[in-house]
Amino acid sequence: MPKEQSLQKAMDYIEKNLTGDISYYDIAREAGISVPHFYRLFKRLTGDTVGAYILRRRISLAANDLADSNKSIVSIALEYGFESHDVFTRAFKRVYGMSPSKYRKSSTLVPLKRLTAISDQSVEDENQMKFSLLHTEGFVVAGLECRAVQWDSDGAIGKLWSEFLACLEKIQLIQDKVTMYGICEHETCRNGGFTYMAAIGIDSGTEIPPGMTKKYISPQKFFQASVPDRISTPDAYAGAIGYARSLGYTLEDNDMIEVYDGIFQDPDVNRFRLLIPIM
Repeated sequence: MPKEQSLQKAMDYIEKNLTGDISYYDIAREAGISVPHFYRLFKRLTGDTVGAYILRRRISLAANDLADSNKSIVSIALEYGFESHDVFTRAFKRVYGMSPSKYRKSSTLVPLKRLTAISDQSVEDENQMKFSLLHTEGFVVAGLECRAVQWDSDGAIGKLWSEFLACLEKIQLIQDKVTMYGICEHETCRNGGFTYMAAIGIDSGTEIPPGMTKKYISPQKFFQASVPDRISTPDAYAGAIGYARSLGYTLEDNDMIEVYDGIFQDPDVNRFRLLIPIM
């Protein structure tokens, strides 16, 4: 599915569910793409993070209600998912520059418009993985973990990314040049299941929020594949591992790592880099 169609399906889903709970996992599933890829693609094509877009849309609909109904401000706040009058007021001020009560009395009511998918014809269309060798220094990541099955047939990995990205936005760790990682932890593989980690690169001394896990990735030699949009994650793993073996490389018993470089940079050309550990 073209990226603009995927994004439009995601926006349509958001629009239908603005008064209910919306998770990254559910939106990405509706769009037919993975959670981290959807998150990066959304930012690339709209200029907004998913969380910021949803917040602004909810505030916009709340502004319509303030202008066109006699509902109390508290009831409007609760209807659109805000915990309290104070939380709603702070959010409303950030978007409109005034309190909800002042907005209701204002003669200049300008609700925010809904975004539609933005076409980007300049993105290069590449259909093949590109391979190279990579030697990495040790580095530290922090993130959330889940128990998963091969190729995420039960949706655990997608739901983990949804929870992880929401957590990052709350603690304001999302930056333009952030690198995120999906880590298939080799040492935990048992009976087809494994531990998967959605993580972000950090400095070794960085304090992490409660509930997150810190992990050190040892220096390693990798067979690296740059994975374009049209290749699925399972096919990327199978293709990279098979090609590495065909070239005579022996796989190391270490983590396999998905690298999401520069979270907002050209996710369509190379959706992520896949690192296969080799001896």
